[in-house]
Amino acid sequence: MGNDEIQDTRSARIIRGAANENGWKNLELVEGEPLLGNQPSPTAQSILSLVHLSDLHICDAQSPARVELMDRFGDPHHPMSEVVKYVGVYRAQEILTVQTLEAMVRTVNSIEYGPVTNRPIDAVVITGDVTDNAQQNELGWYFGVLDGGMVHPDSGDSTKWEGVASTDAKMYDRSYWNPEGTPTGMEPDFPRSLYGFPTIKGLTDAVRKPFQAQGLRHKWLATHGNHDALLQGTVAPDEILQAFAVGDRRLSGLSADINLQALFSNFTEVGPTTYPSPDGGQTSPLTPDERRILNKPDDWAKIHTSCADAHDGHGLSEENVRTGTKYWYRDLESVRLISMDTVNIHGGWQGSLDESQFVWLKSVLADPTPKYFILLSHHPIFTLFNLYHPVGTDRRVGEDELREELLRHDRIILWLAGHNHEHHVDFVGDEDTKQGFYHIQTASNIDWPQQGRLVEIIEDGDRLGIATSVFDHQSPIALDEATAELENPINMAGISRILSANHWQRRSGEHDLEIGLGQREDRNRYLWIR
Repeated sequence: MGNDEIQDTRSARIIRGAANENGWKNLELVEGEPLLGNQPSPTAQSILSLVHLSDLHICDAQSPARVELMDRFGDPHHPMSEVVKYVGVYRAQEILTVQTLEAMVRTVNSIEYGPVTNRPIDAVVITGDVTDNAQQNELGWYFGVLDGGMVHPDSGDSTKWEGVASTDAKMYDRSYWNPEGTPTGMEPDFPRSLYGFPTIKGLTDAVRKPFQAQGLRHKWLATHGNHDALLQGTVAPDEILQAFAVGDRRLSGLSADINLQALFSNFTEVGPTTYPSPDGGQTSPLTPDERRILNKPDDWAKIHTSCADAHDGHGLSEENVRTGTKYWYRDLESVRLISMDTVNIHGGWQGSLDESQFVWLKSVLADPTPKYFILLSHHPIFTLFNLYHPVGTDRRVGEDELREELLRHDRIILWLAGHNHEHHVDFVGDEDTKQGFYHIQTASNIDWPQQGRLVEIIEDGDRLGIATSVFDHQSPIALDEATAELENPINMAGISRILSANHWQRRSGEHDLEIGLGQREDRNRYLWIR
């Protein structure tokens, strides 16, 4: 496939159309966006070509360790919505994350070159939150899709769906989208009755069917995210939560006397954090499953190095297995990729670095060998303010201290991150003199617009440039086409994107879905450093 045939958003874009009476928007295809900015000269040389993916959120939506019931307080019709606004622990499309990743993998496999030159893709970098709830079965599904082979995205009872999107009269809850319809004698769920969501019969069976994953044909490298270590990306696992994750009861209702203000203040971006207590609440039965066990500190490195001979550990090494660390570096010709672990293991969804990692980072940056450095992390720099650490544990390093250190090194040219599920480009340092580096965030695989990004580094005389453009996974954008063959994972990815474009809590305000797209200059453009 030639460079001019890459099906990214330079040739066509997918947008949300006009809303109907319930606020539902179908998707439309419109004209693409060429790269903004000064173009490179004909003699420019490409030195690195990357694909950037982030926030895959592979989700076991049948797990009892999730707290979907907190999400309803952000629904527009709920009395507390003006206070809570958005929670983000439940999405209608979360039952389709495995299939959405498969569609993204197949799309990336169809991309041979960067956005400007005919330099082949050097690597795919994945900046964290590859799982949704830090469970081993989620980690296994993620690795299965990326590495290729048969993937079976099911847990619990293999004969039936046991997630919250249930039409079982004993489990039915109007706050969740129930794609199969309304049980006899019940009222329709709120997503369908108030917000225009469809009925898609057979979907909860289709999403549990095994399929043959194609596997990424490019080299891929993995960075650790908060959802890969903490429950719902926020709460540090303990023995009680471990038992709940593999157990036979789901918390389906909170205690009548629970203090909701205290509940939300304990589930926060800075640690310490706690889950809602099941004491006094309502629970519903489900099939226990040991595969839902929560990840241990060395599980991340173990799974990524399990095929190290073939894949170079996906960035990680046996040293990471031995120490339980998740940070690493790899040299790709003249460029060194440095992957930081910004997860605060003590709790809270925002990030920071541990002190020993900071010492390691400074030593890696002092190496005179690489010509350039590219940083990878899950959290963007301005979210590194979660400095909480229990008494007796090492201090944490945040944005100010890290920024000061990084700006001492003029070989740093770029930092790639995710976490906020949006496209964004800014400059760290003095933008007038270009002393510093570009900081690029890429949107997620679970929330609208479900896009990845191409990144190419170019030397052009005395200029150093970054060319970047975003792309969609190749799947149907029309609901009738996507639902025509349910068991096709690519069709299910199309359903996922359509659902993500209609999240009923994010149709306006500070969490509006369009924020994920970023501005025009956050997507397709040239960035020149010096």
